[in-house]
Amino acid sequence: MKVYISVDAEGISGIFKLTQVLPEKPDYGFLRRMMANDVNAAIRGAVAAGADEILVNDCHNLGDNLVLDQLDPRASLLSGADKPLVMAEGLERGFDAAILVGYHCPKGFKGIISHTFIYGMVLDAKINGVSFGEADIVGHVAGHFGTPLVMVTGDNCLAARCQQLMPGVHTVTTKECIGNGTALCRHPSATAADIEKTAEAAVRNRTQIKPLHVDGPVHLELTLSAATMAQLACNICGFTADPERHNVVHYTGGDFLEVYTAFLAAIHQAMNFKDLT
Repeated sequence: MKVYISVDAEGISGIFKLTQVLPEKPDYGFLRRMMANDVNAAIRGAVAAGADEILVNDCHNLGDNLVLDQLDPRASLLSGADKPLVMAEGLERGFDAAILVGYHCPKGFKGIISHTFIYGMVLDAKINGVSFGEADIVGHVAGHFGTPLVMVTGDNCLAARCQQLMPGVHTVTTKECIGNGTALCRHPSATAADIEKTAEAAVRNRTQIKPLHVDGPVHLELTLSAATMAQLACNICGFTADPERHNVVHYTGGDFLEVYTAFLAAIHQAMNFKDLT
């Protein structure tokens, strides 16, 4: 049985402020230890449920946060920044279950360091009228490939959101959000125990959880932080400018994977402009 684990940073145990997840800051070493703590717990749970092949996608920032010799040896590690599917890279290989570790809420929603893909750049990404964050996006890419998203870990705001939008998903709350940079944190030994137990239950229950799916056509409404970013995004074939909101662009595709890859191309273009206001 094959299990996929995608790992972000902001929802990891003990993380409550932005400086902890930035490599150039002194707190970054703590993130790396806590990330290994949470991921290894998920691996142990998946193995207990019968997984014999586990792929871990390190997808925060440049994809170089997890140290290989600190990872449970029963898993393989996908590292690096130039992944075609970024946070969902590897799902195209086919898996029986997917787990998201250390995820967070979208930009504009209450949650620890809430954002969408790029800090301060993507203000909203609506799919068929519903705001999607990183957990929603990766979960639906998994669904495109027929893989059910069985478990998500992060703060209490993300847990509540996933339980509302993702029927049957198991969640582990790593901390309680007080503000965007303040949390009531649980001890990592406690979160590790919960993650391991929940991962085992979630993977065992995988056949009872339906892969996430959006009926086509799939419409993306992308709101960026500057009008120039929206103009740059329209360099990608299929994107159109909103006639009234100058920082908004639209794209309609036949399925979720097409829209996701277009979204990645658009934000890559938009990054050529730095909004310093």
